[in-house]
Amino acid sequence: MQTTSALYQSILSNSAHWFETQLIIDGVGTFDEHQLFSISTNIEMFHGSPTVGSAVAQEINVSMLLPSAPIPTMAVLRPQVRVCDAERQSEWIPQGVFYIDTRERTQNDNGLDILTIHGYDAMLKAEQYFYSDTITGDSTDVQMVAAIASQMGVEVDDRTYPLMTHAYTVPLPTGYTCREVLGYIAAMYAGGFIISDTGKLRLVSMADMPEETNYLVDNSGDAITFGGIRILV
Repeated sequence: MQTTSALYQSILSNSAHWFETQLIIDGVGTFDEHQLFSISTNIEMFHGSPTVGSAVAQEINVSMLLPSAPIPTMAVLRPQVRVCDAERQSEWIPQGVFYIDTRERTQNDNGLDILTIHGYDAMLKAEQYFYSDTITGDSTDVQMVAAIASQMGVEVDDRTYPLMTHAYTVPLPTGYTCREVLGYIAAMYAGGFIISDTGKLRLVSMADMPEETNYLVDNSGDAITFGGIRILV
């Protein structure tokens, strides 16, 4: 869960709030809801049941008015959301960092030029074979994750290393992709690797997930109470 400001939380507590979306395309511009028809992201870390040992890529789908400026190959997409009420708007909250994979230009019934985009996050950069100038033999799990993140060109999320406390030994992964090695390390910690909403490599462990309570909660994850009593669902 991302850290949000007191202003964000205050607006969210107002029942008359709504969310706004924008999309930043690096080198092209920022597009708001007047140019966007739809935008969605999806990640399937669990396939119907708890799964460990994965390194999952997140996808994005965008439908928008065709921009006047050309969009470079593999352009970076940065979707963001904010919460608003009648008088206030919160800060923009990142919802991932993606790279264009495919694009299609069409026209709708009104004759408008429509651009449809499909993309993935940086996890696909882990499909390359592992290589390091500094790791030439056995290493610790933390050293290996740092080396893979450097090879992918991403930072490691601050929440990752505090989970990796056992200093497992990782043999030199000759002939393995970075993604395969990440899955191997993730399995050691009963979890999986993802790319966070801010574009960083993050380990998510089942051992770090909050206990399921079946309490009715609000958009912030806080329990809704009636007369001070939490509500079971």
